[in-house]
Amino acid sequence: MPKHSAITNNLKFLTGSIMKFKILIILFFSFLFSFNSALAIGIGAKPSFLDLELKVGQSKEVKILVYNISQEAGIFQVFPDELNEWIKIEPNNFRLEAGENKEVKIKILAKEEGSKASNLSVLATPLNRQSFSVGPGLKIPLRLNVKEERSVFLASILEAFSPNWPWSIIGILTICLIELFWAKYFKRRKKVIAPPDNLPIG
Repeated sequence: MPKHSAITNNLKFLTGSIMKFKILIILFFSFLFSFNSALAIGIGAKPSFLDLELKVGQSKEVKILVYNISQEAGIFQVFPDELNEWIKIEPNNFRLEAGENKEVKIKILAKEEGSKASNLSVLATPLNRQSFSVGPGLKIPLRLNVKEERSVFLASILEAFSPNWPWSIIGILTICLIELFWAKYFKRRKKVIAPPDNLPIG
């Protein structure tokens, strides 16, 4: 009987210890979650997606707007996940106070033909917690459709006439017909030989 009571007491002690351990774990993770939430900075950005068409060798600049939607200041970073040799970002590191926003220039130079994809990552770190790991972030998908460059002359003609190409073609044909008619008219006049003035009469 004493042996049975001892086993029962040990089981009660073990069960109580396990419950206390579970409670400590729950409290620890709750504290950790709330601590990380306190350190987080809210980030906003627009546009949420970039889809661009370029020609090989062409450079294009677009702009994104980055927001600090939290209640504290932070250090923000913007960088491409891939295509680092194609993409230049200015500024790529800046400070935003609570509620502020910043315009960021994205300069892209297309170096080869084809479809390319990357992301523009935006990260933020609370100003008073810079010694901790990098804070939250978001990604802006970037898609590039790069085509082979046409000749400059042909491209300029197509670009000039593309808005009203039917009327442009009619105008060109009209000018060609006028020039052709004018050339034939002058050729006929050159072939007419005027009679001399001193021809005998009669």
